Amino acid sequence: MTQFTYLPDGRWLAAAGVLTALVLAVSYHRARGRTALPWRGLLLTLRCLTIALLVVCLLDPQWVEKIPHQPTSRVAVLLDTSKSMATRDVPNGRLAQATEWYQRQILQDKPAQLDVSAFSFSQGIAPLANLNAASPTGAVTALAGALESLLTAPAENPLTSVVLLSDGIETSSDSPEAVARQFRRKGIPIHTVTVGTTNEMKDVLIANVHVKRAVPNESPTRVDVALRSAGFKDQFVAVQIRREQTVLATKNVRLNGADQEVEIEFTPRQKGFQVYEVLVTPLKDEWLATNNRRQFGLEVTDPTLRVLYMEGTPQQNGSPMPEWKYLKDALQSDPQIKVTVLYRQKGNNGQFLNTVDADPESGEKIYPVEHPTKGYPRTLTDLLEYDVVIHSDIKIASFSDEQLQNTARLVEQYGGGFVMIGGNSAFGKGGYHRTVLDRIIPVAMQSSDDSEVRPITLHVPKLAWNHPLIAFSDDRADTQAIWTRKFPTLYGMNRVERAKPGATVLARDESDTGNVLIAVQEIGKGRSMAFTSDTTRSWGREFETIWGEPSQPNQGLTESNSDSRYYRRFWVNAVRWLAAGKYGRTNAAVTLELARGYAAPGESLKAAVKVRNDQQQELATADVTLYVGRAGASNAVARAVYDSTTRSYVAEVPTPAAGSHFVTAVATQRNVRLGDDRQLLVSETTDREMNDLRARPGLMAAVARASGGQAFAGGVATGNPAALFANAPPPIIETRRTPRWDKPVWLTVILGLLCLEWTLRRWRGLA
Repeated sequence: MTQFTYLPDGRWLAAAGVLTALVLAVSYHRARGRTALPWRGLLLTLRCLTIALLVVCLLDPQWVEKIPHQPTSRVAVLLDTSKSMATRDVPNGRLAQATEWYQRQILQDKPAQLDVSAFSFSQGIAPLANLNAASPTGAVTALAGALESLLTAPAENPLTSVVLLSDGIETSSDSPEAVARQFRRKGIPIHTVTVGTTNEMKDVLIANVHVKRAVPNESPTRVDVALRSAGFKDQFVAVQIRREQTVLATKNVRLNGADQEVEIEFTPRQKGFQVYEVLVTPLKDEWLATNNRRQFGLEVTDPTLRVLYMEGTPQQNGSPMPEWKYLKDALQSDPQIKVTVLYRQKGNNGQFLNTVDADPESGEKIYPVEHPTKGYPRTLTDLLEYDVVIHSDIKIASFSDEQLQNTARLVEQYGGGFVMIGGNSAFGKGGYHRTVLDRIIPVAMQSSDDSEVRPITLHVPKLAWNHPLIAFSDDRADTQAIWTRKFPTLYGMNRVERAKPGATVLARDESDTGNVLIAVQEIGKGRSMAFTSDTTRSWGREFETIWGEPSQPNQGLTESNSDSRYYRRFWVNAVRWLAAGKYGRTNAAVTLELARGYAAPGESLKAAVKVRNDQQQELATADVTLYVGRAGASNAVARAVYDSTTRSYVAEVPTPAAGSHFVTAVATQRNVRLGDDRQLLVSETTDREMNDLRARPGLMAAVARASGGQAFAGGVATGNPAALFANAPPPIIETRRTPRWDKPVWLTVILGLLCLEWTLRRWRGLA
């Protein structure tokens, strides 16, 4: 291309050319010599042409040539060579698909000035000169580590983009997205290519086991097992619960080929912390058999509910057995309820009452409430041996302030249960509205004389029929008949002002007063109940004797001809409901929680420990030590430090060698042991790379997105492969200029034209 160094405006050139032509025309027109007009025109043309050539030379014409120079850039290719790339869930396997994509999309289409550096990676990166040398033998897939190593590696040519070929199974603890954002800040996109399918391999595995932390001994215990059974739909397996080599329960399960929950029950028969195992029988062609079993720890507790029952009604004339025996026998009809009975020894006027101090059937000794060693517990520790306290018409003078305070703490802080039954020494008439027990009784008591003797007809509110104390049967009609047509008349009660806020009224007096007859409430960690009538012969003579079905159906319902089944059922339901907060508690002082129940040998596991004092207040000044070991031997491995954010003591517990271990947290304060708790920790060597072989296109797309790159699929043509090279630097343009006016030919032409014009002009006689 020709360019002029000096180029005036075209209008000036045109004007100068016209002016020059006019001057020349006038000069030839006025020439002295005369010649024909054609000759004059020819001479004028020669003169103009000569001048034009001179002007062109003065404008400095040059030949301009632009030569592009493309700088060499570099694309890095990272090829995953971990063990999971040997999986053949795609034609020829994942590694073959990745290398084929590399050859087809990069090597065949790359620009000539683009340098491609190939690396293999698993734990770290290594140059890959020959694709055939790539072997899927790496132990892990460290995507983040490979990208970070590439970013810091020195190189002669600048890195313009990265191509990551992998199945995306990241088994390191670092975040590849975080490293990808570093690439983005440097302007280097990462293009990801995902190989492999997201289908699970044919495998049955136990994903999780869920069971209560503590269960009663000899009690059916439900275990929830989360199964995953890819590739085995409609096949049957046996799910077993074992302890050592003993099979405790077996259930045949039909697999659905996906995730499913399986419930299986077994009965533990040994107290203490026990280790059990869930096992699924392996199937043919399973990918892994090691994930068909999982251990779990379980605290097996004493299932007995202990009830302390205090009865203030003395022996009545005509009663075939002691008044306290009706309720005692009703509760002990449940073999898991044990009742300790105390009786009221003196009346309100100080005289000794007519009492029976031994069980006529078992010979068990019964003691007065006030007995110094066998009576109502004097200390909180002794009171905590009981789950439920039943207070039936006991005068307030029988208790010290400390005993009343301990009773309230049993309910509020330790999850126990409390029942107050009506009588002339109960509720407001007994003066309990002025004591700490007012906090845990679910009714607002009246003061002074709140008792009245009259027939009471029970009424159950509509919302109470589903409560555990009322619902005797799944059939609502049967339950309603038990509480209406079959319920006997009561003959007195203590009046109360109302049920307290938060209390549930289960029964009222059907009369116009609508006095609360039965109310329950959750108080702190425990529960309480108010029964404002009586269970004994004074007001509840029929309630304790004939609320049942006739033993001889053909005869009338009397005390001697009643099985009292409903009376027994009511009190068993009541005690079990009241004891729910304390039943099965393993350790109130120390609670240990592990981040996971499974870990690899040498892995650190976070432990959190809660510590409470006798008042159930969290302690931040205790000394907490963690021990790890097998049964019978353990070593201190860490001291936990209090964390005010989580309000717990935290520590990192190192996982020992493979096997089952107990992690025990022991809390002390001023060399006084507060308590301990333990959890099962299973240490096992697992191949995380091969545990779940599903490709992770989501992770790969996230890496590409974080770096500003594109995501591709290895098996199909997706996206625009031209983007792989779009980040190459632009070419450098070199400009070469060659002058055109200084050639001899141009000077020869100009001289020739001048000579020709001069010769013709002289020949024709022009001046």
